[in-house]
Amino acid sequence: MIPVAYYEPSEMTSPKLAYAFAKGCKGTITDEKELFPGPVALFGSPALWPVLREAQRQNRIWHYADHGYWRKGVYYRITTNAYQHDGIGDATPTRFLNHRRPVQPWRSTGSHIVICPNSAIHFELHGSNVDTWLRDVQSQLRQHTDREIRVRWKTDRRVKPLSEDLVDAWAVVVYSSASAIEALIAGVPVFTLAPFAASVRMGLSDLSQIEHPYLPDDREPFLWNLADHQWTINEIFDGVAWRTLREEGARRAA
Repeated sequence: MIPVAYYEPSEMTSPKLAYAFAKGCKGTITDEKELFPGPVALFGSPALWPVLREAQRQNRIWHYADHGYWRKGVYYRITTNAYQHDGIGDATPTRFLNHRRPVQPWRSTGSHIVICPNSAIHFELHGSNVDTWLRDVQSQLRQHTDREIRVRWKTDRRVKPLSEDLVDAWAVVVYSSASAIEALIAGVPVFTLAPFAASVRMGLSDLSQIEHPYLPDDREPFLWNLADHQWTINEIFDGVAWRTLREEGARRAA
């Protein structure tokens, strides 16, 4: 079924993404906060979460859009009945290699651990608290490692790129932050604590294993799949994203 695309008019990204998605799937668009019949499509705006939660409660199909796994503002990710893609599929390296981001060998040394919390609003939307989460993570890490612990907030990118904190990093710990994707590309092991995050199967969730990280051998296919599930606004407008989502849905249902 063709979804209804919902948008929040007070924002910049939400309306343009909803308009592009509606054009791409030949659907309708609305700024109403009540559910219309059929599946739901929306950008992850906090103002639209009541619509999303009601759609989930009613077991509707929901298409969730947010900023891309990398190159924010250029690419946007869209997933069906999931907040992030699981990186599983038969992707080719073409789209990933177009980003010219070579995957580095796994890091075997490192002096510090980088914790990258999501925003306070993000935690609240998922029923948690960022300060409580951060205190718990730091406490657990201190029980199992003597390495330096650095906390890197989302706003820190304004003054220092993540790549600088990844230099000589032993591991990166996230809730669901895309910082884990950057770490995987750089060869830094990840610990992902949100079960819905794309990177969760590329690392561990048990912080007691911080000194024994998991180093999967299928990073490249995982990253290829993420690259195949983020699109430019023009690609979304032209229906590329919608066709991919429908084809993938059909494959997974078969």
